[in-house]
Amino acid sequence: MEHRSDAHGPKGRIPQPRGEYEIRTTIVVIFCIISSIFYPLLRVTSETPEVWQLEVIEPELISQVPHDNFAFTQGLEIYEGKFYESTGLYGQSSVRIVNMSTGQIEAQYNLSDDYFAEGLTIWNNSIIQLTWKENIGFIYDLQTLQQIGNFSYQGEGWGICNSNETGLWLSDGSGHLRNSNNSTISFIKSLEVLIGGGPSERWNELECLSNNDHILANKWFDDSIYLIQTSSGFVCQRVDFSTIREQYESESSGVLNGIAEDPVTGNFWVTGKNWSNYYEVKIEFSNLSSNCQINSSITPSDDCLDCQKDDYLETFNRALVLVSIPLLWLIYSALSKRQTEKPPVIRQEEQEGGEHV
Repeated sequence: MEHRSDAHGPKGRIPQPRGEYEIRTTIVVIFCIISSIFYPLLRVTSETPEVWQLEVIEPELISQVPHDNFAFTQGLEIYEGKFYESTGLYGQSSVRIVNMSTGQIEAQYNLSDDYFAEGLTIWNNSIIQLTWKENIGFIYDLQTLQQIGNFSYQGEGWGICNSNETGLWLSDGSGHLRNSNNSTISFIKSLEVLIGGGPSERWNELECLSNNDHILANKWFDDSIYLIQTSSGFVCQRVDFSTIREQYESESSGVLNGIAEDPVTGNFWVTGKNWSNYYEVKIEFSNLSSNCQINSSITPSDDCLDCQKDDYLETFNRALVLVSIPLLWLIYSALSKRQTEKPPVIRQEEQEGGEHV
């Protein structure tokens, strides 16, 4: 007679409760499985989108005004019903005041041949104008264009604009914009501009919008202007000017490089290097949040780029978290209960020996 090793009784196996170590291990494994499900999803909620698609907008042409096609335009502003324009190239750089109805130059200041002028903006009741590689900016009187001061900065100067909310912004042809506060001209902050979740480059002319903290900007050798959210650096919308360029400009026209918001009408004016005209356009931007999602205060539409999907995903993730917590507690309670249970009662015949064979 022999005993089977798996027979019940003192010489066989008696079911034993799991140890505390095994219980904790089981809970950790279950928690890791649940976490692996919802944690990656949390990273693509509407709060931190990794990739997004640009919304493309076609501008509505309102009017056009003749532009000096010898002007190598570097920046454009509107102030009290006048165009303020910066033109570049060594030996041809200037700042000028232009009649918005006729395109005639009303006043002009020519820079020294040593400077290549770049963007300009209105700041503290004066005009400030950048230079390309000379690390110096000039300050002019708004009425007379008399040079009244200057300032220095590091790196190249391409475009500049002034926001009542966030101060001065400067581009240098890279994928970052530099920021200065309203009281001084000291560009110490940097903002990376992201398109579709990835890096960008060649940011040029800038126009700070008057009613929010957004910036309209163009990229060198690009017939579009882009809406940049300064709170996040995200580019959510692009305005395509290729149709206007193809219809009204010639092959001798250079790149788009002048953007100005009209504070009276709310429309925008654009032109470019050696362009034949200034173009007044109406642009209908979508009301998107700083992370390129539809603003919750308005009704979603077909233009929101499926942004409702992120809201549903976020709701699902939160629900999953809420469900997983009590589930883990129930599993822990069940395993703990098994640990405190008494071993099963062994019948008399099982104590007397194993199973005979």
